[in-house]
Amino acid sequence: MKFKRNLQIVEGRIGAVPLVNIALLAGLFFMFSSSYVLQPGVNVEMLDLPVSTLVAGAPEHNAVMITITRDDLIFFNDERVDLEKLKTGLEETARRFPGIRLVLKSDQRVSYERLVQLLDLAKAAGVRHVLLATRPLLNQPATPPIKPQPVPAPAQP
Repeated sequence: MKFKRNLQIVEGRIGAVPLVNIALLAGLFFMFSSSYVLQPGVNVEMLDLPVSTLVAGAPEHNAVMITITRDDLIFFNDERVDLEKLKTGLEETARRFPGIRLVLKSDQRVSYERLVQLLDLAKAAGVRHVLLATRPLLNQPATPPIKPQPVPAPAQP
């Protein structure tokens, strides 16, 4: 018994539409499978410090960022805010996401007083984990965490 074959060899060009579809699907796959870090487009010159084992590692995905520019502008969630809006935004974030981490990225010209003010504001809003962003020095060994030195007792005569 012989079966009839329906197979025909068709010679011609390869269609461009299927190739374009495959390229677009591959591009979408790689775009959606990669991770993104959203940061506002603000130019900030951070401090150059050696990598410390105390703060080693990148912040996890459950982190929000506050950026302070050299002109004392504050950005939270990619928008410029004042201290009152920042406080309400931090309170809302801490209420919705307990255990959230706050990354404080500031220009090296920002005053220490302003940093302490923002740290106090975050603590009052309920944020318990605050990380200070710095730019690591290249080709520098990691420094051990800073340990407080014991204060010697005063000598008695």
